[in-house]
Amino acid sequence: MKNVFIQLKSHYDNLKIKYKLFILVSWIMFVSLSFTFFGLQYAFQIYDEQIYSKSSQVLSTSSNSIESELKNLEEVTYNILTDPQIQQYLDSFSEDGTEYEKFSLRTKMMDKMLSYVNKEKYIQFVNLIDVYGKEYVVGPKSVKLNDQQIKYITGLAKAANGSTVWINPKNNDFTIAVTREIRQYRNLSFDNIGTIIIYVNMEKLVGDILEGSSKIDGEVLIKSNDDNLIFPKETSIPFKEIAKTLDTGYQIKKINQKNYFIVHIKSNYFDWSYLNVIPFNQIFENINKVKTFLIIIFILMFVVVSILGMRFAKSITSPLENLVAGMQYVKVGDFKEASREALKTSNSQDDEVGKLQQNFQTMIQQIDELIHENYSKQLTIKETEFKALQAQINPHFLYNTLESINWLAKGNGQTQISKMVEALGYLLRNSISLKKPLITIEEELNIIKNYIIIQKYRFEERLEFTMEVDSAMFGIEIPKLTLQPLVENAIHYALEPMIDPCNIRIYSIVTNEEVQLIIEDNGPGMDPDILEKLKRGEVKTRGQGVGLSNINDRIKLAYGEKYGVVIESTTGKGTKVIIAIPIGKEENHV
Repeated sequence: MKNVFIQLKSHYDNLKIKYKLFILVSWIMFVSLSFTFFGLQYAFQIYDEQIYSKSSQVLSTSSNSIESELKNLEEVTYNILTDPQIQQYLDSFSEDGTEYEKFSLRTKMMDKMLSYVNKEKYIQFVNLIDVYGKEYVVGPKSVKLNDQQIKYITGLAKAANGSTVWINPKNNDFTIAVTREIRQYRNLSFDNIGTIIIYVNMEKLVGDILEGSSKIDGEVLIKSNDDNLIFPKETSIPFKEIAKTLDTGYQIKKINQKNYFIVHIKSNYFDWSYLNVIPFNQIFENINKVKTFLIIIFILMFVVVSILGMRFAKSITSPLENLVAGMQYVKVGDFKEASREALKTSNSQDDEVGKLQQNFQTMIQQIDELIHENYSKQLTIKETEFKALQAQINPHFLYNTLESINWLAKGNGQTQISKMVEALGYLLRNSISLKKPLITIEEELNIIKNYIIIQKYRFEERLEFTMEVDSAMFGIEIPKLTLQPLVENAIHYALEPMIDPCNIRIYSIVTNEEVQLIIEDNGPGMDPDILEKLKRGEVKTRGQGVGLSNINDRIKLAYGEKYGVVIESTTGKGTKVIIAIPIGKEENHV
């Protein structure tokens, strides 16, 4: 092990300085990334516990509110069964009286039951069954029970001996019911004179309570102790798989290739439990974005620091390497090659390496001038001739080269490259040409079309471009490069910061006196302060150097002060740039 370490150290010592610096930077970045990664893991663990604490607290509060409302409905059952009018009517079956008197008592009893229902917004309907099996139903959603249901429920109420019994009727649209036996209180005989059943609208009750708890995420479920779903009736969450292995507290379970964050608490009053099930990705979506963002940042930092480190090392080692190479030529008396090697890199800094290189260059130059003065003059002449030849390269050579590339791309079936080269050639011809300061709207739109062709290959689906300019306006002349810089600004400031597709639209509005050319985008918009500075020309726009103030000034000089550029922008809603020019008025100058 020791020998391996010695070999590595020896190998490291013999490396060039730039490679040593690269290894050092890589090691520092690796250590930093490791510390950050483990720190994030620890922070995520704490975050899990905080989510559980908050979710459990909110779920506990919500469950207590639900159970408090249900307990209140137990009080309603007691108030109904002890109500004198209801007692009087139910007792009237065993007493003598006319049918009219009994009908009057039944009407009063139903009105009384209805008054209880109207006071409680979570009662779906109330069933009252007398000892003869006759059923009385009141409520917004009245449902009569069949004989089997009546027998089952009255049996549960009788077995409870006057206490309340909670039941979960099947196929009743998210309802549970509370039932209680009605006994005779008038003569204190406590004989059974009926059964009261109150159906609870659980969907409304739970919905209202959870709506008031804005901090709770995910879906709240209520299950019985035998793992049957009480609320809601249906759920997109795999409830059966979740209920199989469920512990009190919180846990993360993977079901059907999906992770779920589950908080589980048991009811202290009823034979059921409350669950808060949150899809794992819903919680950690932003955290995963932060993770990805940090990884990208570290990679970018590593690349940037490595490049800067290598450039820094190269700025030191390259002059030294050239000096060493130059000294080798000085040893054999070849001052020409020595000077050439020393001049390969120019270090203008005033540090030790810079001074060393400057002094060496001065020494070589002085010696070389004394020995090879004539050669230096000839070299200067050759350089001048070379620059003269270089200056002869004009835009026509560039156009011909692009045309050659275009034909080569077509010959190889590269239609995308061909289209981009054609668009680039068109843009170069129109940008470099100074013969025509004024062009028609149609020519300006053609420049934009070719510019968009190139940008489309760059941004693909993210760039949505539409052009709806009245063709009757195509012949009107405008200053060259009026619209294209504005489209370029829209791409820079609207499209590039966005993740979603950006819609850039050019359209026209024509009146009797003027035409408005409008460039509109749905980007992030501009802050009012920046917008004011932009209008005053205090903010420089990106692009070809043709700023908004420049375009505005040229239009005002050509057509008058009432025409020019107007900017409308709202933060989060996009930007609209309006160019107003007259119809049928010749330009004075641009």
